[in-house]
Amino acid sequence: MKAREVVLLIFIIIAGVFFYHAKTGKIDWEWHLGDFFQWDQELFTYEESQSVDAPLPSLFKVVNSHGNVEIQGVEAGGISITMVKKIWRRTEEEAREIAGRLHAVVTKDDLAVTLSTNREEFKRRNFETDFRISVPLEAAIDVTNRYGLVKAVRVASAAIDNSHGQVVVSGVPGSLRIENSYEDVEVDNIQSGCEIRSSHSNIQATQVAGEMRIENSYGSIRLRNIGQKITIDAPHTEIRGEDLPGSIEIQNSYEKIALLRVGPLKIDGHHSAIEAAEVNGAVVITDEYEPVTLSQVRGKVQVTGKSMSVSGKDIVGDEIYVSSSYEPVDLRDFAGKTTVLLSHGELTLRPLALTGSVEARCDYTPIIFFWPGEEPYPLEAQTKNSDIHWQLSGEISIEEKDGLTVARAFTGVQDKPQIRLITTYNDIQVQKGIL
Repeated sequence: MKAREVVLLIFIIIAGVFFYHAKTGKIDWEWHLGDFFQWDQELFTYEESQSVDAPLPSLFKVVNSHGNVEIQGVEAGGISITMVKKIWRRTEEEAREIAGRLHAVVTKDDLAVTLSTNREEFKRRNFETDFRISVPLEAAIDVTNRYGLVKAVRVASAAIDNSHGQVVVSGVPGSLRIENSYEDVEVDNIQSGCEIRSSHSNIQATQVAGEMRIENSYGSIRLRNIGQKITIDAPHTEIRGEDLPGSIEIQNSYEKIALLRVGPLKIDGHHSAIEAAEVNGAVVITDEYEPVTLSQVRGKVQVTGKSMSVSGKDIVGDEIYVSSSYEPVDLRDFAGKTTVLLSHGELTLRPLALTGSVEARCDYTPIIFFWPGEEPYPLEAQTKNSDIHWQLSGEISIEEKDGLTVARAFTGVQDKPQIRLITTYNDIQVQKGIL
């Protein structure tokens, strides 16, 4: 294939992708040749204001493009609208002529007051339209915008679709729904449920009393003081949260998750480093290739994956289950029925006084077990082609046959949890625990 044919093929592919995304609305290509070349143009700004008197329907809608929309809830009964026209032209005369024809369009019916512009009447749209609006506190708002900030404060509820624009919302007693991309989202003091759908954005939410649902990718999420259940589907997104007492479900990939003072936790990760501390409830984690670190957990723990290290400290629950490979597993100060499956790693177990059985089934893995306190517990340890090192004062019986070494201690002890340690091609060490 000739060079020019390769270039033509690349151009066709790029054009196809561009027009597909434009057709589906994933990109906005609303510009004209005269709008593109702006280096010889100046910015001219004009304002106009109007009001809509009571009585009013409960819904206020805004449809805008290429501009900022700021809405403030107030105790007054009507709606006040200030429109700021930002116009780029070569001369003030040209700009003034455009400003005279560009205006806000307000319609009112039984269901809603709707604010828009006559932007579509212009072939050359080298301008932006900003709005500063006050509405009654009891008004619900529905905003559709592009390429600008949308800010809403003290409205009854809000639905905001702001592609390619920042969203800031606070002081909303009702529900909140946000869709945007490529710019930050900040929400604060939301007294009901909150749903955010975004991409390539940084999301920050604080003081949300209701449930939260978040979809994001290629950004970050920061959460604090969320009162109820949180559901997050966010590949390639760093996630941090604290003071989240409700249940949490997360799907994530390739970025870190760090949580502090949280409720029951379920994480489906892929190459996600995970840290969780002060967890009040069950923990269920699936991950691979990145470390998992847990501390101060009060509830059942299940961690499964491959090629990931697992570190746990101060875990107390009915059951603890860990399955991994090729990386170390280190559990300290834990209590509850415990099962560890590990291959080609290193296992360290330092339990509290046993409240449930402890079983390790490993391959090619050295095991170090620190005896909990002074009480006897029935022990069986087994390794193949390696040794068992018993460093306690109690008696132990060791049998060796065909490369298999089996050790037993305190076999006559009844009604106490059992300890079973199994590995291959590596040693087992049973040491006195350090108080």
